[in-house]
Amino acid sequence: MIILGLGTNIEPREQYLRKALEEISQRGIKITKQSKIYQTPAWGGVANQNFLNMCIEVDCNLKAHELLDIIQEIELDLGRVRLKHWGNRTIDIDIIEYKGQKFNDERLTVPHKYLHDRNFVLQPIYELYGDVKIDGKSIKKSLENIDAPIEVYLEKI
Repeated sequence: MIILGLGTNIEPREQYLRKALEEISQRGIKITKQSKIYQTPAWGGVANQNFLNMCIEVDCNLKAHELLDIIQEIELDLGRVRLKHWGNRTIDIDIIEYKGQKFNDERLTVPHKYLHDRNFVLQPIYELYGDVKIDGKSIKKSLENIDAPIEVYLEKI
């Protein structure tokens, strides 16, 4: 499975998520599953507005770094500017999981290194797959260890 995490905290947040999904599909990447949209406070202490987050499962014949190139192009097309790490953003698209493979180089770390610390990624994954293990760790157990607010914002976009 290939899981992408999407997040935005700059208005119009829903529109940025919708446009990102459209761009992903238009580039030949098939979206096979889509979580609800969750709202959470900013994570990391830099951004100052609540985020909307979701996860999608995609199917494509791209290698992981090719997929990364495409999603970074989409981020740029949607006005993403990388001023501060964990800062405000129009759209953020992360590769959370890529076919059970591991990557750790200057451009890509998969599984995502903060996966098991972020309820806004864990909850959508749990919604889509139940208690799966990613990187040898239970999604459900990781989620139970996080005491941070999260709420369903939209059922579908």
